[in-house]
Amino acid sequence: MITKEGIPFLGLKKFPHTGSYEGMRYYIKSLDKGESVTAFVYPEPYCFENTADEEKTSQAFPFTAEGMDELVEWLNQQYTGDVERWKSAKEMSWA
Repeated sequence: MITKEGIPFLGLKKFPHTGSYEGMRYYIKSLDKGESVTAFVYPEPYCFENTADEEKTSQAFPFTAEGMDELVEWLNQQYTGDVERWKSAKEMSWA
């Protein structure tokens, strides 16, 4: 499971954060100077910029303690809601 301890929330005001969990990659970025953050999930093996937009799912959250809890919960729901997709992505080749 993804936990908030692994995500540098205060740093999101200046820099995006990327991570992955069992074939599901995620990209978190503040798009409006720290008022909110948007999280994206997409399948491995490629980086955010090299993954087709139609492969990405996103959700915005307020930049508050509660919003960060919701973000982590959403990431975990995205994983558990489509486990087979992520497992399949984890086994994909880079070629």
